[in-house]
Formats: sequence, C-alpha cells, structure tokens
Amino acid sequence: MRKKWALSGMAVMMAFGVAACSKSSESSENKETTPAASSGSAQTASSESAGNSPVTYTFGRNIDPNSDPIKLLESQTGETLADNRWTRLFKEKLNVSVDYKMVTASPTYDQQFKLAMASNDLPDMFNVTSESDMKQLMDAGALEDLTDAYKQYGSELLKSIIEAETARVFEPVTKDGKIYAIPLKMPSTNGYNHLWIREDWLTKLGLERPKTMDDVYKIAKAFKEGDPDGNGKPDTFGLQIDNAFRNNMKGFFWGYGADPSPDMWVERDGKAVRGFVQPEMKEPLAMLQTMYKEGIIDKEFGTKDNAKSMESVVSGKTGMFYGPHWSAFTIDKTIQNDPNAKWIVVPLPSKDGSPTKVSLTIGKDSYVAVKKGTKNPENLVKMFNVYVEALFGKDAEFSKYYGENGVENIWQMSPIYTLDPMIDLKAHQDIKAAIENGTTDSLGGTAAGFYANIKSGMWTFEMMFGPKDTPFAYVDQSYPDQVVWNAYLGAPTPTQITRGSSMDELIVTTLTAIIMGKTDADQGFDKMVAEWNKLGGDKVTQEVNAELGK
Repeated sequence: MRKKWALSGMAVMMAFGVAACSKSSESSENKETTPAASSGSAQTASSESAGNSPVTYTFGRNIDPNSDPIKLLESQTGETLADNRWTRLFKEKLNVSVDYKMVTASPTYDQQFKLAMASNDLPDMFNVTSESDMKQLMDAGALEDLTDAYKQYGSELLKSIIEAETARVFEPVTKDGKIYAIPLKMPSTNGYNHLWIREDWLTKLGLERPKTMDDVYKIAKAFKEGDPDGNGKPDTFGLQIDNAFRNNMKGFFWGYGADPSPDMWVERDGKAVRGFVQPEMKEPLAMLQTMYKEGIIDKEFGTKDNAKSMESVVSGKTGMFYGPHWSAFTIDKTIQNDPNAKWIVVPLPSKDGSPTKVSLTIGKDSYVAVKKGTKNPENLVKMFNVYVEALFGKDAEFSKYYGENGVENIWQMSPIYTLDPMIDLKAHQDIKAAIENGTTDSLGGTAAGFYANIKSGMWTFEMMFGPKDTPFAYVDQSYPDQVVWNAYLGAPTPTQITRGSSMDELIVTTLTAIIMGKTDADQGFDKMVAEWNKLGGDKVTQEVNAELGK
C-alpha cells in the first residue's frame, strides 16, 4: 500500500498542494569540542553550530530523486534534493553538509542497501527500511550506539514528537537496552481503515447509516439490488473488495473484533498471538462468503489489486468501501463523473453497535542509523532537533519547510524527517473549533493550510478534515481510547525468515478460498490454523514471546 510519497498519507503531504567509511577527508578530521549538555536537555539550534567544525556526512536515502515534487521544486526554486532549504539549514545551524552516496526509491534502495551491508560500504548515515536489516546490523555491531546522544542532545520538542505514542517506537532499534537508530515518526492515525458510503444512495433507497455489521450487510445488499444509480440495470456492487483485503478491508474485520493484517500481533492471556489465526476471523469471513454468493461483492476480486477494484467506485458502480483517509483523492473522481454523488465516512460499525476497537501499529516510516566509526554521531540527533524546530517550534516557518507555492512534500526533502503524530488530528480539531467560533482567519500551521485548500474549493480536504462525517471526525472520537496497539514491533524471527513466505501463502490462499465459497468458513479456517502452526506458526509465536520476555 505504501508509496514513497504517501508515507504520512496523501492528505498530509498535499496540505499546501495548491497554495565503515566516513567521508574520509572531512568526517574523519572532525574534532567537535562542544561541551555536553546536561541529561534531558538540549542545546539550542542557534548555539550548536558555534562549537561544530565543518563536517560532511555521506547519506543513504530511500527516496526517488526524480519524483514529480522534487522536479517541481527545482523548476520553481532551483533547489534540488542535494541542495535545498533543508540542507542549507543544517549547514547554517550545525556546520553539517550532506553528500548523498546512495539515493533511490524502493525496491532498488533495498537491494543497494543489502549490497552495501554485505560489502561493508554503507554511508555514514542511512535509512534502514526493515526491522530484519536493523537487527542484523545491531547484532553485527555495525552501528553507533545513539542512546546517550539521544538522551543528552535530543530536545524536549523532538522527544515529545518521537515518543508521543510511547517510547515503544524504539523497540525495533533497541538491543541490550541501547538504541541504535532514530525512528522517522509518522502519524499512527494513517493506519485507520474508514467506512466510506454514498449518502445519496442511502437517501434514495431510504436507508439509515449503519451502526452494526448486519446494517453493513443490509446496505450492501440494497446497493446491489435496489438500482441506486437509477439506470434500470443490475450492474452495481454493494461493497468494494480487492485481493489485498487483509489490509484494505481490515475495518470490516475490526467490526467483528478480528484483525487479518499480516503484521498484527494481539495479546491473548498475556501472550502475543497472530490476529489472523484467531477464531474471531470466522464470522467476518462467513459474511463475506455470503456477500460473494449473492453477488454483493465483485466475484473477480481475487484477480484485482486495489487500483483496479476501485475503478467500480470511481465509475459510480460501487457505493461502499473501506479505506484510509486519503481515499478522498480517489473518490473525488467519482464526483467529477457524477456531481450528485455525496460521500460520507461513518464511525466504524461493530457486531453489536458498541465502539469498534481499532488495531494500529505505532507509526513510523523507517529508521536512520549511523555507521560504526562515524565521527560525532550525535550530529544526527542535532539534525532532528533543527528539523522539528523549523516545522513545529516556537518560531517555526511551517509553510516554508512543509510545502508552499504548489510544491508538495518539502518536509520530506530533508535527509532526515519526522512529523508530529497529531498533525492531522489537530488540524481537524482546530478547523472544527474555528468554524464553530468564527475564528478561521486566526488558524495557523497545518490547519491554516488545510482550511485554505477547503476555501479554495478542494473537496478532498473538506472530506478528510472537515468537522462532520469525515475520517478525522471519527478519529477524533475514537483515538486513542478505542485503539489496540500492535503487541510486537520487532524484526521477523528466524522461523519467519525461513518459512514466512509459505506460511503467508497458506493464509492468503485459504482466506480467499473461504470468501469464494470453496472452503468452509469454520472447518476450513480451523484446518488452515492447524497447518499454519505445523508449518512454523507455533515456533514463530514462541520466538516472538521470547523476544518480548513473555
């Protein structure tokens, strides 16, 4: 699902869419003499550069240097990925220069990174995109210990952002109580899976908004059989589904207290277990099987990815789907095709109408680590200090460093980056309050950018962040009280690495077969679980709980 330019959600990044070898001759000669700050405090950005000798670090970045936003920045300002307002800011504040040694998007970056690991030719500082690579580097002693650097130099603002959803974000980069990388913290609310519905279809068919999963079924059935598009033909679907339903429809499963996500671990009786092999999965699978038999969902879903499946939504042939908040950019095309189409987001229905539990993993993009032997590794922490101060500090220049003049994602054109995990939710809250109080002219930060887009007629921003019937209206009422956090954030275990692909293939094949009616939802599921455990599921579960000390 993840795209490199969609790491914080399309909405966040388009906030201002309209409006063991250091760099030898420089890195190795750096002799910083800045006195250490007291534990828990940080030097100000303005004072840090005074004690820093000029230093250049080679960097590895998982980003496409030829992406449209970077090209647009260059055409409008002359800035490039290698030389822009961010790299100049780090030079000004810290005397730190950046030399991109390895810069490309995944999967090419991942391949290059593994080659660099194998040949001991990593840059001084670099993105680590997988927990398994992180673990391998830590076990090999290939990284600088950043524990004291983070504690000593990390500003209170930086720590408040990275640890906003607890310090568990450091679990994948911690070994023997020491941290070896800084997480690129992102909003965990990106993990929400919302229920989007054509309200004009509800109105036409005389239907109420759903509160239970039975309501979802009845609405989907009516959308299939009630000719909601009014063309006199039985050519509509009630609910969108695609072959990645384990991620893209997880909100449906949450309604039954289940979680099919490939990476989700839940706690049961004090132990971490895989959500997708729990008995709570049977009921939602049986419901989808019924929908499949009745033609309520597309019978070709198993061969369609999300983009292909969503074509029926865009063309006005499907009236309900589960998806993230940035799905607004897709369904905006529906309105272009049919100006009378009206979409809403409703609170996630549940089996009995009680508040639905939302399963989330603490949000991060990747990690930034420092190669063992690199001089002054604390400069990485100082760079993060400068970054968060520029975007979220008392004297922040938010528009300049986030996105302006039609250039998206300037915030991500820094060699390091992190976002306040409340950035989207707070924007919604501020917009809602400002509309209620008549103070929209006083909005600042992200809220000002989002509201400017709303006022300019960008329906997508109103749909995502507006005060009512929007994704963040639901986030506001459910986060964090209804959130269940992933019980395990660490690297794949040895058994996962050796047997994980065959184990996952069993899950995908069986769950798809159950929905298509080829396998019984009860006995077929139990058989799958038994086979999964035999293939290695029992062993993986033991290994994960051993890592967690359970």
